[in-house]
Amino acid sequence: MGKIFYKPENAWVGDLIPYYENGIYYAFYLHDPRCKKDEYAEDTTWHLVTTKDFLNLDYHGEAIHLGGVDKPDRNAYTGSVIRDHEGVCHAFFTAYNEDIKYDGKSVQTVMRASGKDPYHLETDRDFLFMADNQIYESFDWRDPYVFFHEKEQCWWMLLAARRKNAGGLRGGCIALCKSKDLKHWSYEQPFFDPHMYVTMECPEVFQMGNYWYLVFSTFNDRFVTHYRIADNPEGPWRIPDDDVFDTRANYAIKTVSDGEKRYACGWIASKKGNHDFGPWDWGGTMVFHEVVQSPKDGTLTIKPIEAYGTVYSNLISTEKPDLWNCKMKKDSNMLETEMLGAVLYEVPEDAFSIDMEFEIIKAHEFGIALHVSDGMETGYFLKMNERSRQMAWDQWPRTNTEGKYQWQIKGDIPFHPETLRRMPEGPIYRVKILRESDICVVYVNDQVALSTRMYDHKGQKAGLYLVQGKARLTKMEIKK
Repeated sequence: MGKIFYKPENAWVGDLIPYYENGIYYAFYLHDPRCKKDEYAEDTTWHLVTTKDFLNLDYHGEAIHLGGVDKPDRNAYTGSVIRDHEGVCHAFFTAYNEDIKYDGKSVQTVMRASGKDPYHLETDRDFLFMADNQIYESFDWRDPYVFFHEKEQCWWMLLAARRKNAGGLRGGCIALCKSKDLKHWSYEQPFFDPHMYVTMECPEVFQMGNYWYLVFSTFNDRFVTHYRIADNPEGPWRIPDDDVFDTRANYAIKTVSDGEKRYACGWIASKKGNHDFGPWDWGGTMVFHEVVQSPKDGTLTIKPIEAYGTVYSNLISTEKPDLWNCKMKKDSNMLETEMLGAVLYEVPEDAFSIDMEFEIIKAHEFGIALHVSDGMETGYFLKMNERSRQMAWDQWPRTNTEGKYQWQIKGDIPFHPETLRRMPEGPIYRVKILRESDICVVYVNDQVALSTRMYDHKGQKAGLYLVQGKARLTKMEIKK
């Protein structure tokens, strides 16, 4: 087990199904053994880790047993966990067997496992809930999210679904079904039908203060988890200015609350071949963030888990920075550059944190340099643009040279678009970097998270860079 980020031995973490009860957070997750070359989520079922602080995790092994090669639940995918009014614990999950077809297409169904507590769940083989094939298509019917609707005094189930005979690229919707007894379910008109997506995976609805939130993940406009805001669970649903929790790297986020605080639970995808230019895989490493609500308008922001701040405690000296192509006044820590310049500090190869605080007086461009060489020839750069209020990771070189000519460097792609995030307002920025193995998570002003993988560059130096700028570096703390 890593110091912060969890990955099971010889397997990868897929979608999380978080649940809270009596001081314990249950992080059910899709356990992907990647047993077939270049195939993902095969022979996959739920496994369980528990935690009280999102840092110290206990692994409990398989939580839902699969049915076998001839059963609907050859694979068990995403769902939700509840406890009913009689005290019975239920896990509703997606059952999938590629060989079971309806009208020539492999179908997804909902099954249920129950028990006296979240540790002892047995699948009910008599419960098999399919799409109606009238309102909804039978082949997109997954990720059941079940909750009790107080006003109607019945259970609601939301599912990632598709309107019958809708288009392949805009027909995705969130289905709604209702039940009084958790056994017999009615098919209702879609809960949310924006006519925008292929599908909306891992739907979730929750109340926080005076607002309701709808969370779902998509992969056609970009791989990302969105959220919407409403005044009641029936909507209408408003799109906030910054409507995502993290980058493309952290997909299928679902949340959990202890009644006071709420946490985002997701997975940072690995990359094929374990190098920076490999395509993103399905599945990766578990990650958590704390979700913070603005009382003004209900918008949600992200900050680090409190316990993460205790992992790295050994300070590394920052008394002698490397001033690269810039000037810095010791008495005021004022950094100034005519063109590209940086103040850089030695960082470990692996497993460290950086806490920075700086004020931008003026700058054409600025950001964070990480794992850069002495001449800034190689490394990663978190580019922060105050004019567009956007930030994203870049790296140099951006890819391998594609030919014999000097200009065939593919230098015209200015950043990794899948890491693009909306930047908080400055001019003062507080940046926290958590670096472990090939994972990097950055938090800016306790509002925005950027998760990614970094394989190719390690160690060397990190710091603040400017292009024709002036900034005051008020804090640079590196811990291992």
